[in-house]
Amino acid sequence: MNHDIPIISLWGQLLVPLQGEVSDQQMANLSRDVLSRIASNKRAEGLVIDASGVWLIDSHLCAALARLANASRLMGVPTVLCGLGADIVLTLQAMGFELAGIDTCLGLDEALDRLGITVTKGATRTEHSEV
Repeated sequence: MNHDIPIISLWGQLLVPLQGEVSDQQMANLSRDVLSRIASNKRAEGLVIDASGVWLIDSHLCAALARLANASRLMGVPTVLCGLGADIVLTLQAMGFELAGIDTCLGLDEALDRLGITVTKGATRTEHSEV
């Protein structure tokens, strides 16, 4: 059974939490759905792809993530990929795969910070606050 990956709207950003093993079909559906959301009236200010729950990232999934991030950027929405574990990073390096042009960081807090969202206890501030 092939489950869709959720796309969460959070403080003007789209958050995509990747979990477990991501199939080619799930990634294709995700790319289509994210780009459709960006193109719709629900315009996002940024996209965060959180890979902290992924067990394995092969070169195909890595290339698909790179294509999604680049397509998002072409549509005016910056993308941050976070949560890549040490084992995954070492595997990607050993395969010679690079995420050129994709902003990466360790965790979700840092990813949101790079997109202008600062979370403090009891309050949330954005650089693009609505008046």
